[in-house]
Amino acid sequence: MNTPPSTFTPGSVYLAGFTQARAPHVALIIPANAQCGDLVHIRIDRNTSPNWAFQHRSQRIEGDMFLSSLLKIHDISAGQVNVGQLHDAASAVPVPEHGEFGACGPWVYAVVRELHKRGLVVLIDAEALEKEFEAFAVGNKAYARRDRFPNVVASQYCS
Repeated sequence: MNTPPSTFTPGSVYLAGFTQARAPHVALIIPANAQCGDLVHIRIDRNTSPNWAFQHRSQRIEGDMFLSSLLKIHDISAGQVNVGQLHDAASAVPVPEHGEFGACGPWVYAVVRELHKRGLVVLIDAEALEKEFEAFAVGNKAYARRDRFPNVVASQYCS
């Protein structure tokens, strides 16, 4: 297994990109360590509903073959954002009432704006952050392997 890069710091807040067939799935994660963290996202479980649903769960980091990208949007050295604060901010953003592909990104970026509104992250440019993440995550398919740590960089547009 690759060693996590120096840009990876447990306790920081990241946009997480999961490699899929069409486009990366987007979520937010606060890693407890290199092995796992707390993830908030929306997902569709067609067995229970055709619509998006909010989910907060533990997420494997090291060794997950779909988690390919981590874009740091807040470093713990600037002040801790705890899992409860992330969950509360995510819960304040309405979940889309449809099952259309691609709604996870706009929802996550709305959560980032909510975190900014609450003073937990500093969002410099929302549109540039979206473009930055999309370009970064699309280029990380090679990291979608069990023997590779996700690619990690710090955002230029959020801290």
